[in-house]
Amino acid sequence: MRDMTATSWLYQGSSVVFTKATLGPLITKNNMISLRQALSWLNAWPESPDGDGKTVLVAGLEVCLDMMDVADAEKLLRQRIKPFILEFQSRWDQCGLIFGFSQMEKFKINAADDEVMFQRKDRSQVRFSRYLWDGSSTLEIWCLKDGEASGSTKPVIGYHVRRIS
Repeated sequence: MRDMTATSWLYQGSSVVFTKATLGPLITKNNMISLRQALSWLNAWPESPDGDGKTVLVAGLEVCLDMMDVADAEKLLRQRIKPFILEFQSRWDQCGLIFGFSQMEKFKINAADDEVMFQRKDRSQVRFSRYLWDGSSTLEIWCLKDGEASGSTKPVIGYHVRRIS
């Protein structure tokens, strides 16, 4: 998995971000919508996204993944969220789609193939990147790092994929 410190992920592709310092400015710019509202767009897309029109922050996916059983959570990612991402990127390819999460510890990386796993409260895991970003995209996942942090080791703020097919 390659590292990214640039901020281009704010304006293209889809990301998962889990730091308050990164999510805060997006919330204050009125860029946040609920997962329910995002999925309703599949029936009637707005002409442009709210807020600054460059980034859409979706809240609520984490709770769904924690509350559903693993099979249903993976089905949600595969059958509802992934089609949403595909349609989003075909309509607004110069706009970033971000799913907000509460903490980095919810994510584990399978070192063998760089698959991103979501660890639920019950310690079971959801194959997050496989179903959200398509298993073929594991080679295209970027580890987002805080480019503004000082020091040689930059903290991880999320994961990003430029485009899925």
